Amino acid sequence: MPACPRRPVRNFKPGFIPTKFFEYLEHNQKIATCCRHPEDHDIEARKSHPDEKQPDIYIFHCTCGLKHTIFCVGAGDVRPFWEVR
Repeated sequence: MPACPRRPVRNFKPGFIPTKFFEYLEHNQKIATCCRHPEDHDIEARKSHPDEKQPDIYIFHCTCGLKHTIFCVGAGDVRPFWEVR
């Protein structure tokens, strides 16, 4: 279920998107070099269930067309949320 529209990562203020999201991609040597530069990607957020208060699925869209998904599990995760303006 869509929660936040797709936006370029560079449009967000530093620190808005958790550092661990970037590290997940930057440190993964099994993916292409372009995929390890999340600052060049777009990001969208989704909810796995309508009862979720905040999004728990974040999808990075790489410039090469691949998508990289990050799931938030548990109550302690920081879950950024943005709206259409």
